[in-house]
Amino acid sequence: MYADINDEDIGIRTFQIRKERAVERAVEKIRYKLNSGWQTISSKDIDILSWSLGETWAMMGFYEWDQIGFSFIDMDALNKIIAIGKEVLEHKKLGTIAFEQIHQILKSLESSEV
Repeated sequence: MYADINDEDIGIRTFQIRKERAVERAVEKIRYKLNSGWQTISSKDIDILSWSLGETWAMMGFYEWDQIGFSFIDMDALNKIIAIGKEVLEHKKLGTIAFEQIHQILKSLESSEV
């Protein structure tokens, strides 16, 4: 059973787990910051947000991601990220360009969470 699993498979799965955990932590900080504003976001948009953050995480370095102050995000920035993610999913924007735009939004957040 385990003979079919190689180091590459383990590496890919480890990467996926790290990405999922990073996104979960970021979304939790955002949800906490927005408080009742979070209730206005549809579950579909939350899925798009999570996917967009995950793809952006994959393009960023781990250290840089940890410096982002997700608890400083506001609804405007959040809506921009969701809108960019939608453009990618609708094939209106190239992913690499979109995720760089999201990266810039995230970098603009103040960070005192170090």
